[in-house]
Amino acid sequence: MFKKLGNLNKTEPQEAVLKRESTEEEKKDLGSSLGNTILKGSKLIGNITVSCDLELSGEIQGNITSEKNANIIIKGICKGNIETREGNVNIEGELDGGNIIAGNNVTIAGKFKGGEIRARGKISINGEFSGKLEADEIEIGPDTKGNGEILYREYISIARGAKIEAHISQVSKELKLIKPCEEKPKEQPQVKEAKET
Repeated sequence: MFKKLGNLNKTEPQEAVLKRESTEEEKKDLGSSLGNTILKGSKLIGNITVSCDLELSGEIQGNITSEKNANIIIKGICKGNIETREGNVNIEGELDGGNIIAGNNVTIAGKFKGGEIRARGKISINGEFSGKLEADEIEIGPDTKGNGEILYREYISIARGAKIEAHISQVSKELKLIKPCEEKPKEQPQVKEAKET
């Protein structure tokens, strides 16, 4: 079912690429969810690149990168960075010491003890955080405890009961550099010499 590249049994960090091949039965069943699952009790050391959804209930010491629109769900512990191209990131367990760069939304119901979260969409937190948050929309739930810096572009909501110590500021949308039009050099007027008669 799974193809594994790289040897994860060594104690040295390795690069692993998990790609799941679906069975004929799964291809027929359109309602089935295709994805990678790393079970509780598993411990991986090294980086992982996934091409479909990943649910981690174990522990990883390394970075997780998703291709395309694959989503990442952390129910266990991740000690590393998480990056998605177009997918969502959901932390129900713990992210310790890493950053999250998400092509879409980020949801924190567990603990984020990292550097920063940058999402193109929305960040929703109803757990614990420490670090920098940056997104178009940020929603802080009533059970949130945290500290750090919060940067939002469009909208922020903080529910009653949330306990946060943070510097909050609105930032403008990213500006695109437009190449200035090239000006044509002005023609110099030609001076005609007058002939003496």
